[in-house]
Amino acid sequence: MMNFMPILHQDELLYSVIARYKRMCGMISKIALVRDLFDGKTVFKSTLFPQHLNKLTANLPHNSKIGVDELISNHTPFNFYTAFLSNQHTDSISDAMINGKGTGIEALVGVAGSRVKLNDYLKVCPVCLVEDCENLGEGFWKRSHQIVGALFCIKHEVPLVNSRVGSSDNIVDFICADQDVCDIVHRVSDNYNYSEEVKRLNLTYLRNVAYLLNVNQKRKNLSFIINYYIDRLREKGLASKSGNLHISELVKAFVNFYPVEYLELMQSTIDINSETNWLRLFIRNNNKNRSPLRHLLLLQFLGIEVEDLFECSSTIGKIKVKAKRKPIYELDERRSKWLRLIHDNQGATRTQLKDMGKGLHTWIFANDREWYEEVTPRIKKRKDRREVIDWNLRDEECLKLAMKAVETILSIDGKPIRIIPANIRRAVGVKRWFLHKKLSKTWQYLEEITEDIHSYRVRKINWAIADLMKKRGKASAYQVQLYAGFGGKNDEVRKTINEVLATITDM
Repeated sequence: MMNFMPILHQDELLYSVIARYKRMCGMISKIALVRDLFDGKTVFKSTLFPQHLNKLTANLPHNSKIGVDELISNHTPFNFYTAFLSNQHTDSISDAMINGKGTGIEALVGVAGSRVKLNDYLKVCPVCLVEDCENLGEGFWKRSHQIVGALFCIKHEVPLVNSRVGSSDNIVDFICADQDVCDIVHRVSDNYNYSEEVKRLNLTYLRNVAYLLNVNQKRKNLSFIINYYIDRLREKGLASKSGNLHISELVKAFVNFYPVEYLELMQSTIDINSETNWLRLFIRNNNKNRSPLRHLLLLQFLGIEVEDLFECSSTIGKIKVKAKRKPIYELDERRSKWLRLIHDNQGATRTQLKDMGKGLHTWIFANDREWYEEVTPRIKKRKDRREVIDWNLRDEECLKLAMKAVETILSIDGKPIRIIPANIRRAVGVKRWFLHKKLSKTWQYLEEITEDIHSYRVRKINWAIADLMKKRGKASAYQVQLYAGFGGKNDEVRKTINEVLATITDM
């Protein structure tokens, strides 16, 4: 049972609330933290989409009025990522967050297989961080800053910057937005130079994001949304009266509206010559995942506020035109031509046959679909095999990167970072493949260099003593314990601090 719950700040990520709770309690063990929160061995796997919230709220102090609905709606990006999903799908995701799903919830939300990837690191607004530290005495992670495609802080209109706290790892470490993040901010903020056009476009995008996060509670089926898009495109002259899209004109108009630089930043570049670019496939009635980011890009291109979509009550969409059945003798003739085309082009795919038999394919596909499926072969071209990885070469490269990363970690000003494989990988700035078992030399180095917990504590204690002496001219054991981030209740750490202080005094 938790004895208290930190004040939940507006727009604060639940991950951030737990990180502050951990620091207030002086906890070091993640196992102890999870037991404190969930009263069991529940695993916290996702920074943005936590699960088993029913266990968490049941374990809050008896006088707490915080419920699962408040945590989901106000302290996770749930509303943004489910805005364009059906009520049924939205309820399934909500149930998984409340009761647990057992597997990665990102797959259920639709971000796991999406081409639009989540941020690798938690983001922060440097101005917000300073203001929060001055007004609240501490910083916190804001959920609006973690939304995919968010380049600016909508409040201060300054670029967001990456912290060094990972947001997509399976193993979640609860780290506060504190001075360590400030150091990173001062070091890298000058590298975020966006054009005024990018800033204007992104702030409009963020206003729509804010509506989805904080206001909208409605959901529309995908078919309704697609029909809505078709109606608006018809008004712009980018679709016919019947609702057929002028797709080439649409793609050209879209890429002329957005700068290439902005589409790259939003992970939504378009090759106008490609028949399968995402925009061509986006306005179709299929069940493929669509990122909310791209919904907002399309709405912004159409000059529509996202609120207008959710307040709309009716659509027209495509208007079906009944085709007159052709005489039977013409059907036989067209079938004969199609069979001849297949025979003369053995091994051709359906797409190739379609290109060779333009007009003929369209008619048969529309008027004689069942027969078409029976006689037309399905041939898939074998994809080129992936290039074989030279693991020895990669091992040598990764070993050099690991050594350099260790030097970087040890040279960082501020609170020391423990030398362990996960932190080394983050310092290198790569995904989890860096810890592949085939990288034998790299793994041997990582095992040799890994810092045991006692050595790390001693190094952090020495840093805290030196920094306190520099700033205040004195350093008691209690001050060192708090300054190093151990909390004030760990007797084992206090013993180590006294030993280090004694050694320094003797020297």
